[in-house]
Amino acid sequence: MRLSVDFASDRSGTAELAWGQRDVWGAIHEVGPDSAHYFNVPRLLAVPRAGGPRHPGAVAAALAEVVARHDALRSLVRHGADGPYQEVAAAGTLPIELVEAARGEADDAAAEIVARLAGRPFGDGELPLRAGFVVRDGVATRVALVISHVVADWRAADVVLRDLRMLLLRGAIARPPSAQLLDLVREEQAASARSDRSIAQWEALLRTVPSAVFPAVVGSGATPRFARAVLSSPRLDRAARALARRTRVSTATVLLVAVAMLLRELTGHEVCAITPIVHNRFDGRTRDLVTSLDQLGLFTLGPGGTLTETLASAYPAVLASYRRARYDSLALRAMVDRMSADRGVPMFPSCCFNDLRPGEDPGGADGESELEWLPGVDRRSCAFCVDLMRWKGTLGVALSADTTRLPESEMAALLHRLESFVPAEVRGG
Repeated sequence: MRLSVDFASDRSGTAELAWGQRDVWGAIHEVGPDSAHYFNVPRLLAVPRAGGPRHPGAVAAALAEVVARHDALRSLVRHGADGPYQEVAAAGTLPIELVEAARGEADDAAAEIVARLAGRPFGDGELPLRAGFVVRDGVATRVALVISHVVADWRAADVVLRDLRMLLLRGAIARPPSAQLLDLVREEQAASARSDRSIAQWEALLRTVPSAVFPAVVGSGATPRFARAVLSSPRLDRAARALARRTRVSTATVLLVAVAMLLRELTGHEVCAITPIVHNRFDGRTRDLVTSLDQLGLFTLGPGGTLTETLASAYPAVLASYRRARYDSLALRAMVDRMSADRGVPMFPSCCFNDLRPGEDPGGADGESELEWLPGVDRRSCAFCVDLMRWKGTLGVALSADTTRLPESEMAALLHRLESFVPAEVRGG
């Protein structure tokens, strides 16, 4: 079954992609259509019970209001002769899939909708939001959303879900959005000085690090070539929080620095370079802006002492890596290409670190650690990537890697080494 709902706004226009959008668009097109759907951003919402049962039409009307509220959700991204651009539509129609589910089956049905809607890439000029409702006895109980990553990062998707829930509970949202996508694009076009400063800092740092963290090829690799493992570890969760409290930094900083130290140990490089994915939501205007603001920072770590000592000495560099994560990505790529040509080797770390958790882990979970292998892919835009997430009620550390450069056995060993490294520092301190 399907339901369609119209949306309308007084905002529209055509614009180039914002800096963060262009980074995501480039990564999606680098991996190709077979893997592009892995970038889609899924979300699930249980329809609030407060206020009584809601007919699918009422939930659809609230969703249409959210679409009208945010430029990004009406942005049709197209590939033109001169590259990608976007058309923010003033009006349109959102199709919604309806699935009937019996009592006790709503969560499974919603997860199945999300998996289906997220299982294909967004096409050229397609509305960047897909939706489905789980219905029981004529009442909508779950909302499944999938958003194109080009228009929304994970935090932006949380804003969309929060707005929808607010409309369902209160019927209105008093304040307008803190900022809008079309305004952001105009502001970035006038921010060349800021971009130039960030790129100059990148260039200076890149001259101090190896051309790549891992060698070009060490073996034939697995099938698919890029493997993905997730370690769920209450033990690492507790240790990271304890060390964060002791050193007065975030758990993300603890794990970023720990990973950098272990990579330095594993590769034998004197200096290790990692590109943390930075959410760029550090002020009131950007905090609730629906778009893809994520960009790469550049963090480098040289020789040092213990993890505790290194956290103290490297923390300013961690913060600096966040500050240099706002730039015109085309200009950054031109700088990297120029430096690569001058040195005769690709000058990019291809080693990223991404905190996907909605906030600091609440902690408290017990149980045994578990290492799981998730489906791999044949192509990725990054050779090595560590993701932090909530996984099975605790901290999950996911590692994706090019197995021709880091075999699966070494991937597993690195995750287990991280799990022992951080707790050992807590006990030793």
